[in-house]
Amino acid sequence: MKRSRLKRTRKPIDEESLNKMRDFFLSIWSKRTHHSEVSGTFLEWEPLSIYFHHILSKKNYPELMYDPDNIILLTLSEHENVENDMYRYEIINDRRDYLKLKYNL
Repeated sequence: MKRSRLKRTRKPIDEESLNKMRDFFLSIWSKRTHHSEVSGTFLEWEPLSIYFHHILSKKNYPELMYDPDNIILLTLSEHENVENDMYRYEIINDRRDYLKLKYNL
């Protein structure tokens, strides 16, 4: 018997939310060096959304969505790696632990 794949459905994002997230990412981009916080790899000049990773997920922790401490800059491949294995990078694990202590989670 074949297992059916469940499709993830995402709620449409309104323009105001997109603008808010873009502005949030730009504020981080303007304050941090444009390098991966995992490998030190230069992230180019343009702040692509794929470079910004929420350490504690937006889905599970919506109240932390706009906390700069909850964002880490990553390369595309590092972002893919951490999406597939959230415990892959020690620096992210340390930051996750810090956030959980900070917010008593």
